[in-house]
Amino acid sequence: KILNSSINFWSIGFIIMFTLGGLTGIILSNSIIDINLHDTYFVVAHFHYVLSMGVIFSIFSSFIFWSPLLFNVSLNNNWLKINFFNLFLSINLTFFPQHFLGMNGMPRRYIMYSDYFILWNNISSVGSSMTIIFTLIFIYIIIESFMCK
Repeated sequence: KILNSSINFWSIGFIIMFTLGGLTGIILSNSIIDINLHDTYFVVAHFHYVLSMGVIFSIFSSFIFWSPLLFNVSLNNNWLKINFFNLFLSINLTFFPQHFLGMNGMPRRYIMYSDYFILWNNISSVGSSMTIIFTLIFIYIIIESFMCK
């Protein structure tokens, strides 16, 4: 029963995201490769995998774990599982293409960029939009459980 809980999914998601960020960190630790990848989207993707998404997944996992004790509410476990997989997919759809952009030399902090990068930027934008939608659904799941209390 505990292996199939949504808390485990979020915790394993944290480990996966942090590991992917760690693997890209190994690439960036090589000074010869880092010269080419410095100030590209590869660094942006690495940073978000390690810090941002790791923190978000652990916060979600902690909130799901502590909400029955702190607020005396029961979150819908099935909806949380569905939302986890959707958020996991959309977050990876946002940041994984940025590795390809960085490997191809797309610099960060530029307003205009070459049309060569448009495909991966569009995929990343779709993932970002999906992430916003699924985060709002997560908030709805929380509000719904408070209303049914």
